[in-house]
Amino acid sequence: MGVKLTIREIENKKELEEIISIRKEVFVKEQNVPEGMEIDGEDDKAIHVIVLLGKKPIGCARIRIIDNRAKLERISILKEYRGNGYGKDLVEFLIKFCLDKKVKEIYMHAQYYLKDFYSDLEFVESGSVFAEAGIKHIEMVYK
Repeated sequence: MGVKLTIREIENKKELEEIISIRKEVFVKEQNVPEGMEIDGEDDKAIHVIVLLGKKPIGCARIRIIDNRAKLERISILKEYRGNGYGKDLVEFLIKFCLDKKVKEIYMHAQYYLKDFYSDLEFVESGSVFAEAGIKHIEMVYK
């Protein structure tokens, strides 16, 4: 039997540190986002989600609920674990979590190269392409 994938809200400060470490690996090291932009002072206002493969943290995301709209942010899976469907599982978890909170809208600033991935998960493009941390993004809204 394979190793179990678990996706859930973080439960303690140690898990918060683990997801910050994942974000630094993916966004700061891999994508050259300035650390001051990645660690933006919004973490204390967010709901944090961790992806565990067995006991190993391999991914994360955060949700900020602003005016009853859920903004999905910092969605990431460590490079060596991509291509296994874990990102899709994570986004599906986030959608269900937000729908359970009865928010009026779920949206994100998706990296442009991932727009088809999010389209397959029922997000639609909204507005024009813009740059964030020097990376092309587009706002996408869950239909």
